[in-house]
Amino acid sequence: MSESNAEVPRFAVVGRVNKGKSSIIASLIENDAVKISPRPGTTTECVRYDVEVDGRVLFSVIDTPGFEDAPRALHWIKQREVTAADRVQRVRELVDAFEGTDDFVEERRLLRPILQGAAILYVVNGDEPYRKNYETEMEVLRYTGQPAMALINRTGSGEHIEDWRRALNQYFKLVRVFDAHAVTWEERRKLLETFATLQPPWERSIVEAVDALRAQEEHRRYQVANIISDMLVDALTLHLTFVLPDERALPHEKARLEREFHDKLRAIERKAHRKIATVYLHRLDDWSPETEIELESHDDLFAKETWDVMGLSPRALLTLTTLTGAAAGGAVDAAVGFASVFAGTVLGGLGGLGVGVYELTRRFASASNLRERAAD
Repeated sequence: MSESNAEVPRFAVVGRVNKGKSSIIASLIENDAVKISPRPGTTTECVRYDVEVDGRVLFSVIDTPGFEDAPRALHWIKQREVTAADRVQRVRELVDAFEGTDDFVEERRLLRPILQGAAILYVVNGDEPYRKNYETEMEVLRYTGQPAMALINRTGSGEHIEDWRRALNQYFKLVRVFDAHAVTWEERRKLLETFATLQPPWERSIVEAVDALRAQEEHRRYQVANIISDMLVDALTLHLTFVLPDERALPHEKARLEREFHDKLRAIERKAHRKIATVYLHRLDDWSPETEIELESHDDLFAKETWDVMGLSPRALLTLTTLTGAAAGGAVDAAVGFASVFAGTVLGGLGGLGVGVYELTRRFASASNLRERAAD
């Protein structure tokens, strides 16, 4: 780290593999490139991630490998009795004594940035039972003398959180529960502000970081609002025209036309989804607009559950589809090829009520927006 960045807060994230360590780092730094894998040993080297705004480093997060043999490392440290004031030096001796050897490789890697001044974020999984063998890891970390905080990652029921909390409170100044997969901006802000209590000299830097990230978040919301407004304009003005051989084909083609109209709306939604993800820095290398969004059946735009959740009654939906069909221009026009008479038959809305309802609680932008007209 350069001299100009000497006061930048640094946090070493320590924990066993598959306990949510990399996920927490990814959420803190908003970088999907952090290696997250179900295979053990994903993180084999220390990797530092600098969080920047306008080219200025606000803070750094260091992803460390998990302990390899904490009990043996602690035994080596305790072989020589020292006072509390000399414990940090004893940990330094462990790192130096085995440099260039195959012993304590992971321990030396994860301890080095801590001994260089990084605060400790110790991550555990609150969905798994607490076990006594974690205590040797926490004891080694306590010997470093660095400010330390424990994060209990909650990804499921969290049934063992209280056991973890009671144990962790004995080793760490601060213990927090954190769901890396459902973190909001406010939770991220609170966690960053908590960091300031770990190391008071960093308080000013943390406050500046939070202010910069808050301004960034406000700008993102403005961008997302524009994306959503553009999406709504595109969706509400969507207009498809199909040429059919004669009017008798219309009843048979109705389902296909409706399906194509729905698919066009879904495509508009996917496009906006990608743009919003990009605003929030999510990497989309393996995702394209042609890739199906993995949604539960009730999350689809045209699922009954979607409208039930919104609290819209069939009567409200009937009014809504009438208005959107008549005023917003979101319609499917079925043009009968070379017909000489303009039928003017509205197959939805309030005209032709039997078709207008058309299983209205299950479909929006459906047959209520399907009109028949003669081709010019």
